[in-house]
Amino acid sequence: MSKFLIPMQIELCLFSSFNLPVLHKSIRIELCSDFFQGGLSPNYSSFIKCRAYYTNPLFVMIRPRGGDFCYSNEEFELMKTEISWFKDNGADGIVLGLLHMDGSIDKKRTSELVQLASPLPVTFHRAFDMSVDLDLALEDVIYTGCTRILSSGGASNVELGFNKLVKLHQQTKGRIEIMPGGGVTIDNVQGFIDAGFKNIHLSSKKLVKSKMQFRANLSMTANPNISSFDYIGVDFEKLKQFTAYVRENETY
Repeated sequence: MSKFLIPMQIELCLFSSFNLPVLHKSIRIELCSDFFQGGLSPNYSSFIKCRAYYTNPLFVMIRPRGGDFCYSNEEFELMKTEISWFKDNGADGIVLGLLHMDGSIDKKRTSELVQLASPLPVTFHRAFDMSVDLDLALEDVIYTGCTRILSSGGASNVELGFNKLVKLHQQTKGRIEIMPGGGVTIDNVQGFIDAGFKNIHLSSKKLVKSKMQFRANLSMTANPNISSFDYIGVDFEKLKQFTAYVRENETY
């Protein structure tokens, strides 16, 4: 089977430094916390453990809170502090995203963070999908100096956003990478291989059931639909099968 000169880069969104999977050397890690908030900045100890455990490229989410991507001055200063710390302690890349109140890309502050992170590459995350105009947002993110955009094509998942992702990929003309993410599976990745995408993002998540025998009739979470016992982990076998499929089916 023929291969890409440069194999498709698989990026794994890792929400925890517990029960770390054995990863193929070609996989890039996006380390974050809090799956139920869509991914927040990891704590420093989780990063240190992952950095010591993996030689894989390790990108770090910089997102100080859940909710929208329009940040206060205090939150922006915190983002700068986190970028500096992770950069100084061995991160290989940074992941972030900032918007104005009107849904446009915050070019000025994003550019400042990209400069602070330099020479590390910066991915603009799915705040992109929350922007008011994806075509204009693409040009704005390119302006900031980011090297990659994580996107579902402005849809709830990559299957619904597939056509838009392809159009965005064509619009880039090689100026930035579009990385499909949000519902990528072994069942739909072939379409992205065939369309010429060079990066793909997935979480390969599974619900890890608690071993607790006694369960108090009490929730420690604000959302009653979120378990106080079970948590999100990595499905190692699903990730292994996905990686093997991509490596077998990617072509020139």
